[in-house]
Amino acid sequence: MTDEKAAKYNADDVLEYATDSILVTDCNLETPGPKIIYVNRSFEKMTGWSRTEILGKSPRILQGQKTDHRIFDNMAEILAQGDVWEGQTINYRKDGSEFMMEWSISSVFDPEGKTSCYVAVQRDITRRVETENKLIQARQDAAEANRKRINLARYFSPQTAEHLADHDNPLGQMRRQNIAVLFIDIQGSTTIAEKMDPERVVAILQSFYSRMAKVIFAYNGSIEHFAGDSLLAIFGMPKVGDNDAINALKCSYDMIKELDRWNEKRVRQGREKIIADISVHYGEVVLGDIGVRESMSFTVIGDTVNTTSRLQELCRKLDKRVLVSEDILQQAEVEGQKSWQNYYCYEGIHKVRGREEAISVYGGIESGIDSE
Repeated sequence: MTDEKAAKYNADDVLEYATDSILVTDCNLETPGPKIIYVNRSFEKMTGWSRTEILGKSPRILQGQKTDHRIFDNMAEILAQGDVWEGQTINYRKDGSEFMMEWSISSVFDPEGKTSCYVAVQRDITRRVETENKLIQARQDAAEANRKRINLARYFSPQTAEHLADHDNPLGQMRRQNIAVLFIDIQGSTTIAEKMDPERVVAILQSFYSRMAKVIFAYNGSIEHFAGDSLLAIFGMPKVGDNDAINALKCSYDMIKELDRWNEKRVRQGREKIIADISVHYGEVVLGDIGVRESMSFTVIGDTVNTTSRLQELCRKLDKRVLVSEDILQQAEVEGQKSWQNYYCYEGIHKVRGREEAISVYGGIESGIDSE
């Protein structure tokens, strides 16, 4: 066997037994297009078409409803320039099943430099694309989960935010539940706003919110909402705890301490103090997601919430930084805080705005609640 014959034999052998699908067509790119003049064994295995069935037919026999024909728009131009054309799209096997095919087509030139045929190297990349899509989806899911965690972290403690993010319906259905409610409001915020630029007012509120949120989260509380210069926190959500009332009361004292530390810093800087009033109450509320499918919001409503807000309005009248209801103290006693009388003084029975029934009110003593 001459060297020339050996080389030809070896080349044919490589094409026939190559692991990639090889398809060769004539060079007629005009409609109806080229005809298949050769396929190897890998082509037969990939497509289900035998060589005798496919020879003389158009490569379009592999195309179907989901084939993206736009990828062929520049094929003739690229091949005419002698460059390699590459593309991928959905193609179809003989049995009609879909697969994602990637291929590259190059021109074969005769001794005179004219195109004699086109060689297409084809690969079934279905699994690879599925894996890539899964990775993309996983990244998107991770990004979405992270976005949800970041958003939840604005309102919930890190532990609670993690729990909520990992559950499809963590808050459950709309329900009635006893919880501790805390309301804090900055005194004289209107006067402060009149003296400062809006940007400075926003900066103060952001600092106020972040400082108070840190204390609330330390006691497993959640922020129901921010509203201008006030903040509403709840204790006992997403599930009732053993120390919700105690945590709310301790939180109120630590909020005062945090405000004092902040004001010491502000005074040193020549700025005026930020004074806030706090009220704490305990009782039944209705809580859960409210809204429409496209826009849901977690909400706590009921007389307990309204009473807490109105109770805070008595702080300046009674000259107390913290006012609490008898209900929250009774619940704290149930939870094990037996000596609450050491930390609160009776301020009498008071009517609050929007509520017919008066409530027993207690003022906080500056020393704060110790653990028992």
